[in-house]
Amino acid sequence: MVVGLWNRSTGWGREGIEVSSSTKLNKIIIQPLLELDQNRSKLKLYIGHLTALCHDRDPLILRGLTPPASYHLDDDRAAWEKELQKMTQEQLHDELEKGEKESAELQEFANAILQQIADHCPDILEQVVNALEESS
Repeated sequence: MVVGLWNRSTGWGREGIEVSSSTKLNKIIIQPLLELDQNRSKLKLYIGHLTALCHDRDPLILRGLTPPASYHLDDDRAAWEKELQKMTQEQLHDELEKGEKESAELQEFANAILQQIADHCPDILEQVVNALEESS
């Protein structure tokens, strides 16, 4: 798309500034990526709290549970955000799919921890529910 420049004496000029529609689309894709990354960070924090509760009470509660690889990744968010600006639409879509997959894995792991807590120590589950209600 070409955006024309306003010229006081002659009106709209023929010369324009090229505004790439792909640039606009990239910005539309980047926002959900940033939100997804923020959600993953919150899930990791939540999982960390659940894990700490279990370790304090009985480390065997978590027996057999292995966190997904994405749980241990600590990316440089600023560098990642900068890199997003340089990505093509296809790369951004791939990044979005990857983020959605990681979020689903983290959510599934958090649910598995909650199930283990419910099975072994329902009183801890009550603490978690109360904490969640207070934070809302």
